[in-house]
Amino acid sequence: MTKRRSVQRRQALENESSRTPMLIIGGIIAGIVILGLAAYLILGQGSTAQGSEPLDVTGLPFKGEADAPVTMIEFSDYGCSHCRDYVLEKSEQLIDGFVETGQVKYVVYPYYLGNPLIGRATEAALCANDQGKFFEYQRTLFQKQGQIQYSPEELTQVASEVGLDTEALNQCLANGTYRDRVEQGRLTAVQRGVNSTPTFFVNNQRIEGNVAYDQFVTVINQELQLAQN
Repeated sequence: MTKRRSVQRRQALENESSRTPMLIIGGIIAGIVILGLAAYLILGQGSTAQGSEPLDVTGLPFKGEADAPVTMIEFSDYGCSHCRDYVLEKSEQLIDGFVETGQVKYVVYPYYLGNPLIGRATEAALCANDQGKFFEYQRTLFQKQGQIQYSPEELTQVASEVGLDTEALNQCLANGTYRDRVEQGRLTAVQRGVNSTPTFFVNNQRIEGNVAYDQFVTVINQELQLAQN
C-alpha cells in the first residue's frame, strides 16, 4: 500500500512538473497578446488606420492651395464648446502659419453629433459657402454659441451680419440643398470612428480634441516632412 502511494505521488509530481513549463509558456503568450493590444490602442488613438481611403472633400469649404502637400480636415459641431474654443483661439493661427503659406489645404467637413437644430445650422453654413463666406458664417455661429437656438430666424440673422444674401440662404435651406450632404457627412464620420468633436485628420493622422497648439504644429510638420521624402 505504501509503495502504491509512493508511485502515485511520484506520478503526480511528474505531471505537475510537466504542466509548469506549459503554464509559463501560456503566460508569456498571454502577456505578448496584452502588450500588443495595448500598443495597438495607444498608437491607433492618434492616427487613422494606415492605407485607409482618403475622405472625399469635393465641394466642401476649404482654404489654401488645392494641391498643398498636407490636407487638414476639421470635424466640429456648432453646439460643442471645445470646437468653439478651437475655432476662436487656434484655427486662424494655424491658417496664417500653414495655409496662407501654401503648405496645408484646410477643409471643414459637415458634421453634427445628432441634434437636428445643429444639423440645420450645418446646412446653413454650407449654404453660406455657396456665397463664399463659409468661414465667416462658421466663426459667427461659434461666437454666438449659447446665445441662440439655431432657429431659422436666428440663422438668417447671422447671415445678415456677415453680409450674405439672406433670401438666397433661406431658399437654400428651404430646398434642403445640403440636407443629404450633411447626413452623409455624419455617417461617413461615424464610419471613420469620429464620435467626439472636434476631431481632425492631418493627412493620415488623427487628432482628437482641442489639443495644445504645439501638438497641431508637430503633426503638421511630421506630414510635411513625409511629403518631402
